[in-house]
Amino acid sequence: MAILEAIDIIKQYKRAGHTVTALNRASITVNEGEFVAITGVSGSGKSTFINICAGLDTPNAGSVMLGGRMITSLYGDELTKYRGKTVGFVFQSHKLIPHLTAYENILLPLNAADRKLENHEERFKLLVDSLGIRDRLSHLPSELSGGQAQRVAIARALIHYPRILFADEPTGNLDRKSADEVVDLMVQLRDSLKQTMVVVTHDPKTAERADRIYNMEDGFLIEQRKR
Repeated sequence: MAILEAIDIIKQYKRAGHTVTALNRASITVNEGEFVAITGVSGSGKSTFINICAGLDTPNAGSVMLGGRMITSLYGDELTKYRGKTVGFVFQSHKLIPHLTAYENILLPLNAADRKLENHEERFKLLVDSLGIRDRLSHLPSELSGGQAQRVAIARALIHYPRILFADEPTGNLDRKSADEVVDLMVQLRDSLKQTMVVVTHDPKTAERADRIYNMEDGFLIEQRKR
């Protein structure tokens, strides 16, 4: 069953008086429980595409159906509320709040939605144990390694039971060992939690773990492989 259907997405920008087409009728369908990787050279439109799919940006044309809702027709608070319930997002630079502990960073989505931790304790325990960060919960981001910080970011993105997780170069700032560990953990979460994931990556080792791989070329998505 499809959880994401992006159809004929066009995104254009004005730069120095010229129109730049970042996305040119890019389309994708992602089914529940799939791990899909999007590859492509730097500047090919990968990040722009998943930002639109996640409701963080808007296209000039095309439509995005996410979790049964046409999010390209939602605006303002309605879009923010729906995105907050449906989407988890992991950035290349983990974007943890520097003055908050790992524990406090993980709970941010719950606090933003005025949800109580006691209703999510089982999920919290599962995530911190699966990601191996229980002994780092009292640490500030500056006291974490790059791999540990990214694990905290993944826990934060998943604490509120999102139906789909988007990750934009989640291993891009990590060394090879940490990158492999993070991808291993993401695959485990897909297998154990049936978590749907769409991951933008330039790393072939990350992409080869996916169920399907798409390559972004000239703003258009081309499916490369299906497991």
